[in-house]
Amino acid sequence: MSINSFVQTEQFFHFFQPIFDLEKSRKVGYEALLRTKAYPNPEIIFQMAKKENQLYEMDSRSIQKAISSFRMAGSTSEYGRLFLNIFPSTILNSSFPSFLDRILADSNLDHQRVVLEISESEIIEDVISFKKRLSELRRDGFLIAMDDIGTGYSSVESIIEFEPDYLKLDRYFAQDLHKSQKKQEFISVFKNFCEKTKSQLILEGVEVEEELQVAKALGISIAQGYFLGKPAVLKNCLLI
Repeated sequence: MSINSFVQTEQFFHFFQPIFDLEKSRKVGYEALLRTKAYPNPEIIFQMAKKENQLYEMDSRSIQKAISSFRMAGSTSEYGRLFLNIFPSTILNSSFPSFLDRILADSNLDHQRVVLEISESEIIEDVISFKKRLSELRRDGFLIAMDDIGTGYSSVESIIEFEPDYLKLDRYFAQDLHKSQKKQEFISVFKNFCEKTKSQLILEGVEVEEELQVAKALGISIAQGYFLGKPAVLKNCLLI
């Protein structure tokens, strides 16, 4: 099946994984994660879309469906913010700002509740134009997150230049955190940076209690991972 047919027939759906404020023991939002029965690994879908020059169509349709699912679940203030994974090339597409405004108007979802989570699996070639587009989106009320910090194409330069509202540390840093002094030191450096720049640090991939306890001891206030809540249909995303 071609990606165009896959997109048009919308043979995909979304699970939502909760993101928690550890200090207040409450959800601050959900990350929308694309799923499909046709392909066990959803990354394959985007790789195919890129090869067929259909990445914007796939990415934007996924965003549209995620917002629709979030809203249809009866999303009120208790659901917090919606984190949407998005490719840099999608953000730079000339049609994207008007598209985003339209689907949010249709869903009656406030811009301030949407966090655009920039995928680090794609190189940002036109940094100046990208930075300008982020400024425009911020003026409209959207928040910006940088995903998978510490892997992919992320760099200190992009973190500084794009001034994200959220920095999401890759799950690598949470894995066996209680056993690694080096990971603890690295996280402390980022935590200090975020405090000084007024951004918020999110630790991804927390899967066991020991990792969670060390994260709390380090002063990490926001985390995400299977120990806190697995990706699921939104109504089933409950605090464990």
